[in-house]
Parts: sequence; structure tokens; C-alpha cells
Amino acid sequence: MGLRGTYRERTVEYKVPKNLTFPYVFGVLALITFALQIISGTILVMYYKPVITHAFDSVNYTIMKEIDFGWLFRHIHAAGANFFLAIVYLHMFTGIYYNAYKKPRELVWIVGWLIYFTLLVTALTGYLLPWGQLSYWGTVVITEIPTSLADAPILKDFFGAIGETISMWMKGGYRLEDLALGRFFGLHVILLPLLLLGLVSIHLFLVRAAGISNPEGYEIDKEKEPEKVVPFHPYVTLKEGAIAMWYLALFFFFVFFYMHHFLPPDNFEPADPLKTPPHIAPEWYLLGFYEVFRSIPSKFWGFVAFNLILLLLLLLPFLDFSPIKSARRRPLFFVMFVVFVISCMALTILGTMSPTPTNAKLGMFFTALVFLFFLSLPVISVIEWGWYKTKGGQA
Repeated sequence: MGLRGTYRERTVEYKVPKNLTFPYVFGVLALITFALQIISGTILVMYYKPVITHAFDSVNYTIMKEIDFGWLFRHIHAAGANFFLAIVYLHMFTGIYYNAYKKPRELVWIVGWLIYFTLLVTALTGYLLPWGQLSYWGTVVITEIPTSLADAPILKDFFGAIGETISMWMKGGYRLEDLALGRFFGLHVILLPLLLLGLVSIHLFLVRAAGISNPEGYEIDKEKEPEKVVPFHPYVTLKEGAIAMWYLALFFFFVFFYMHHFLPPDNFEPADPLKTPPHIAPEWYLLGFYEVFRSIPSKFWGFVAFNLILLLLLLLPFLDFSPIKSARRRPLFFVMFVVFVISCMALTILGTMSPTPTNAKLGMFFTALVFLFFLSLPVISVIEWGWYKTKGGQA
């Protein structure tokens, strides 16, 4: 089968920039966490019952108490979901900072965005499955968001009907019951993992095809500049392997000792459609979008705003057409990148707070800054094109 030759070609003979920094390991850590999710999820699905009369007990009694080490696999899966999204966010911010979305890596970024979006949907569908109070009401909040289309300034009946149809399709009716739980279960354990596996495979192939970027933003000619590259194995594999060990140590530290961060006590109460919690919010990885939605007075424009942010994130390679790469050599871009990161963190924090008028104004302010980042990119690109031509085409 030629496996030895393939192994040498893809590891020992494959050259990468020697100046790769620590943030480049986030992609590998995401891959490791994805593997943990697949393994732990496969064990859990053997004992889970996707009906509302048994879902809660199958998770909190059968898996947690009756099955040998069932608690461990649930802890790994619950913590892994949070670690996975956190690593993916860090990976995306790293890609933006180093401009890893620019030519010839536009398709790498687009497929990466598809992975991110699919991962959000996977996390959302999995959040309902324990059928606890937080799981139930958090999903209610998410599934009701499309009904905000009824607040459209024009064609209210048309947009309202679309929003209501989307909401009812997500819930499988007027409220979350067996049909919704079955749909979410099927999506979470079959369709979405298969889609993620396919997208991750394509993403890895494209990374190898386009080559790994480097922190300085220069494209390295491996033939003419051999002193600037090293073999992927053993130099990169050993370094990333060491970091992976530290990451797994941290991961299992939380799994064994601090699971209250990922399994809040309120969710150990069975879902009750007649008992609404005082403060309902989705998980932290959706809080930024949730804050954008609720901080804008018009729910229609809030719905449009957070979807537009997702679209602009997808179009990032085409908004930033500067010939210069990496925030290390782009002072204007670096300032806007810092503003963007701070704004995203602020929106996430505000999403955990009560919806007071002051918090709503802060939410609108930081939402405007997020949009300012994306809108500034074409302007910065035009300015840097002028610098580029002034220097005689030397980026």
C-alpha cells in the first residue's frame, strides 16, 4: 500500500516554517478534543434514551450511577464540549491575527468557518439532550429567536410567517417535546458528527495543500530558503506533542475536580415547561451572539445583526485584501484586532448579566465596534496598498 512512503512524505519530508509560535498548536488541540468527543459520545449514546420521560434519568441515574465509569465519560463529554469551543475560538483569533485567511488560504478559512458553524449547531443540539431545566429553557430561548422576524419594518406578515415556521421546525411543534428531542438526538449523534468529520478532513487536506502560514506573514520558498524550514517530524510533532500532554493534564484536572463549571447544579433538576427560571441564557459560546440580539431594541435588526456578523466572518478573506500579512507588520490592523477581541469578550460577559438599560447600551456599543472591525478592513487594505507601492512592491 506504500504506507511507509506516504508517512515519510507527509511527516519527515514535509517542511514547515521553523518560526511557528505557540498559538499554531491550537489546531492540533482542537483535533485531540474532537477525538475525545467522538469516543466519549459513542459510549454515552449506548445508554441514552431520547424520550422526554426517560432522557433525564438515563443521563443522571443510568449513566452517572449504574454504568461503570459512566460518570467519567459524561464528564469528559461535557467538559470537552466547552474546551472544544474555547480552542476553536482561540484557533480562529490566531488565524485572524496572522492573516491565515489570505491567498492562497482563502478556502482553508471558508472550510474552517463551516466547521465552526457546524460545531455551534452540534453544541446546540447536544445541550438539550440532558433534559434538565437549563438545557430545556436555554434551547427554548434559541428556538424562539427566529420569531423576531415578525418585527420587520416591512412585510411583517411575510417575515413573521417565515420566522414562525423556522421556530416550529426547530421545536417540532409549539413546544419542545419528544419530536424535538428525537430530532436533536439524531442530528447530534449521526448527521452533524459525520459532517464535522468530512469538513475537518477537507480542512486538514487544504492546510497541507496551501502550506502552513508563518507568524511574520512572508511566504517561504522551501527550495530557495531551506534554512527557514524544518521537517514536520520530529521537530513540530515533538513540540506539539509536549504541549498536548500539558493540555490533556489541564483538561482532566477539570474533569476530575472542577466539573461544577460544566455541569451546573440547576441542570440536575428535570425540565419543567411550567417553571421558568428567573434568568435564562444559552451557553457561554453563544452569549456574544445572544447579547448582540437582545441589546438592539428591534428584535428583527438584532436577528439580522448577529447573522450579519457570521456572514462577515465568512467573507473575511475578501474584506481584507491588503498585500501585507500578519498583524505583526500591520499597526492599523493590530489596533482594530485588539478592539475586535475586547469587544467579543465584553459581549460574552454582558450576555451573562441581566438585561438592564445600561447593559443594553453597552451591548450596542460593543456590537458597533465589532462591525467597525470588519468595515475598517477594506479601508486599511487600501492604505496598505499605498504603502506597498511606495516601497516598490516589498511587503
